[in-house]
Amino acid sequence: MEKSITIPINTKYHTINELTDKTLQVWFLLHGYGQLAEFFIKKFDVVDRETHYLIAPQGLNKFYLEGFGGRVGANWMTKEDRLNEIANYVTYLTQVYQKELQSIDLQHLKINILAFSQGCATASRWLAYSKIKCDRLVLWAGEIPQDVVEDEVFKTTPLTLIFGTEDELITPEMKETIFERINSAKLNPQIIRFKGKHEIDSEVFKTLIAQSY
Repeated sequence: MEKSITIPINTKYHTINELTDKTLQVWFLLHGYGQLAEFFIKKFDVVDRETHYLIAPQGLNKFYLEGFGGRVGANWMTKEDRLNEIANYVTYLTQVYQKELQSIDLQHLKINILAFSQGCATASRWLAYSKIKCDRLVLWAGEIPQDVVEDEVFKTTPLTLIFGTEDELITPEMKETIFERINSAKLNPQIIRFKGKHEIDSEVFKTLIAQSY
């Protein structure tokens, strides 16, 4: 007989810069499969330190990338115990959001969520289930999953999709499916393509920063 239990856990996330009354933009950055927040967040450290605050949560599941030792990566979920995995990361991300922003007047802040690869489905479900304030959703080398794409929040939240022209993981067939899903949901995202692979490009991120003012 399968049973379940709810337990408190301690887990971490990473930030860059300070959240002050001079902060204009907050960026929640969700990593991809096999990455760690500690290193992922550094890819975005090209912002103005006084006006931008970066927050990188980390997937709750960790594993060795090769064999039984060495480098460690994290992921947001697998197909095993899928619904509980989703509920867990939505709770975790929402608590990070509340802890960081609870004492701040959100009216003058632009809250951006940028997710990469596997993090795109995570960010989409988080936004759909939590209804947090989000002024822009950026999905980089990923998509809104089928189970939430029809949610009203994606019709009211500015959406940007980013793809590398040489992305070895996003095949033409996958792109076709992504755009069919977006079109079926009657969404009208901004599309950015850059010459690159399955990776974060700092110059493209600088363009996003400029657009967010």
